[in-house]
Amino acid sequence: MADDYDYNLFKDISKYKIYKDSVNENYITSTEVNNCNFDNNDFLEKDIEFAEELCKKFKYLYQLITADKYNMLSEINKKYEYTNYWLNYELKQDKKYSHISAEEFYQKVKGKNKDFYENNLQDTIQDISEVHLNNMKILENLYVNYFELHDIISVYKTSNKSCSTYSNICYEQYEEAIKDCTNPNSTNFCKALEEYRETHEQLLQMNEFYRKCPSDELKKLPKNEKAIREEMDRALQLVRGIHPSHPSEAHTGITAVTVIGVSLVISVSIFLLYMFTPFGSWLRHRIKRYIGIYKNSQDEIHNINLNSEEYTIRYNSIQ
Repeated sequence: MADDYDYNLFKDISKYKIYKDSVNENYITSTEVNNCNFDNNDFLEKDIEFAEELCKKFKYLYQLITADKYNMLSEINKKYEYTNYWLNYELKQDKKYSHISAEEFYQKVKGKNKDFYENNLQDTIQDISEVHLNNMKILENLYVNYFELHDIISVYKTSNKSCSTYSNICYEQYEEAIKDCTNPNSTNFCKALEEYRETHEQLLQMNEFYRKCPSDELKKLPKNEKAIREEMDRALQLVRGIHPSHPSEAHTGITAVTVIGVSLVISVSIFLLYMFTPFGSWLRHRIKRYIGIYKNSQDEIHNINLNSEEYTIRYNSIQ
């Protein structure tokens, strides 16, 4: 896979989920899917049963996406990318079978099915790294809960869960994921999270019109800068919360700990403000500008001094 994955497929996860649920809920008969019989030449003995069941599900999911019974995927150019994600996820969710790669599995399936529409999947089925797979799981969960909330607000779908339940899940998972994104454009994953935040914000604005969820049950997702400030606030609260167990210890321990803690928090806060906020960017620009002005002025002074010395030498020579 590329160093940075394209996560756009999860914007349509609600469409894929319908076909995915069909695979999980329906018993797949041999008449629907065949040629999934493996032996020791294909997989280890302990893996054969798992591989055969996965083969049936994999081929059935492919059939559902290809047929697209509900005509939901017709405008998606790379609709089989979800098949690749699904296969990698199924192989990695149980550690017992994580040694089987997606590419290896697909080659075994193709070996049993010469006519298995390989043109659609040939360049699609690839191994996804653990980092990217975890990112994809996060985005899948975020969008699944987003669409549950979306259906309540705009489709008037009844749900056994409250708006706050879905909103809290979205908020907590997003807040955890965005901690590694000090710059919203640093990676494709961070960009995908920022796009998700904007989409989520539009949903909250929609709710202001439809009023399907109580406004106090919906949490607005924090921007990157706000997430950093919240970390700083928590650090300050931690320092403020340090108290001695006995009053007599107040003058011996708390002062030193507080001074060190406050100094550390201030240092970290200044560094975060300088490196990762618009104020820091503005400040760095101003510093560079003044350094440039200072260097230019020094060069001009130096040139003036040289000219002055040259003029003095010439003047003295003339005298």
